[in-house]
Amino acid sequence: MIVLVTGCRSGFGKLIAIGAARAGHTVYAGVRDPSASPELTEGARGLSVIPIALDVTDAAQREEAIARIVREQGRLDALVNNAGVGLAGFQEQVATDELQRLFEVNVVAPHALTRLALPHLRASKGIVINVSSMAGRQALPGLGAYAASKFALEGMTEALRHEMRPFGVRVVLVEPGPYQTDIFGRNRWTARAASEPGPYHAFLKRMESMLASAERRMGDPQEVAELAVRLLSDPRPRLRYALGPGVRARLLARSALPFEVTEAILARVINVRAE
Repeated sequence: MIVLVTGCRSGFGKLIAIGAARAGHTVYAGVRDPSASPELTEGARGLSVIPIALDVTDAAQREEAIARIVREQGRLDALVNNAGVGLAGFQEQVATDELQRLFEVNVVAPHALTRLALPHLRASKGIVINVSSMAGRQALPGLGAYAASKFALEGMTEALRHEMRPFGVRVVLVEPGPYQTDIFGRNRWTARAASEPGPYHAFLKRMESMLASAERRMGDPQEVAELAVRLLSDPRPRLRYALGPGVRARLLARSALPFEVTEAILARVINVRAE
């Protein structure tokens, strides 16, 4: 298969690209700067991984990436929309420009890239894999903007699956829970106003403490990569694949309990009073 994976500098994207190449696929690994991606270059040594300049928010680069792949390979069989960013901050703190940037990366870019890829994927009866998040199923305080972008991605993907079924194009969502990736490290993005004193100070400190505790229990991102690689060759995949520490319990609680019950549980866990 000829596969395009976005966001391959590190994390899920890098592991998916390398894993797909090891499985025998030819992989175009999208990164902003192919010359400055040492983790990808070192990990892909000896494999059929071709780094390609692709800032997913750049329309010209999106068009050139698809055109180059088709020009060089004659087809495109799979698109893995992995590139994404997180944004932490309570909704009153999130500025409009920050929200716009978040949606540009997490929603507009995968939509635009998929549009370019679909004519080729119809021809090859290929697959679109959109890497979402458990935040696309359940919104948590301090991550409302991020959840909104993933809810949007989930809605687009579900509709696309119905639209592509008559053409034999498979459409899948991968929904990781907490995994140890750069979204919690060097790529962590917090709203500017979150650092300012205000009514959310105690709330923020509690959330940071909970995140620090959760980081010790985060899963191995290799699990997500292995799932994505298996899905490339799955002839009849489900729409949604949720995985990660605590994910099953969260989904069970969400489906079995009224919202008021889960709301009360979360309030008890956070245990913060308004200042």
